[in-house]
Amino acid sequence: MDMKQIGQRIRNAREAANITQEGLALAIGCTTKHIGAIERGIKTPRLDTFIAIANTLGTSADYLLQDFLEQPSELLAGEMASVLGQLPQDMQIRVLKGLRAFAGRG
Repeated sequence: MDMKQIGQRIRNAREAANITQEGLALAIGCTTKHIGAIERGIKTPRLDTFIAIANTLGTSADYLLQDFLEQPSELLAGEMASVLGQLPQDMQIRVLKGLRAFAGRG
């Protein structure tokens, strides 16, 4: 398993959540140095730390591990649902209409 890919996904999720390394470290009870090492793929987080990171960032373990799981299309659907859920309702409807049009279900 390539920890650099997982670390990059953690970094991407952290930045998308507008949380600093310091903020994430404080929220999960570790050091900023440890978060940096995880994001660079130098350290592998313990399972409880990994779960705390996912929960704090409001993302799923599936998203963070998707490059290593065997059901990528289901994971993409879950990630899309997560992103859609963060949009205002009017935007959700517009995106859904666009997807339906794209899929030929107009």
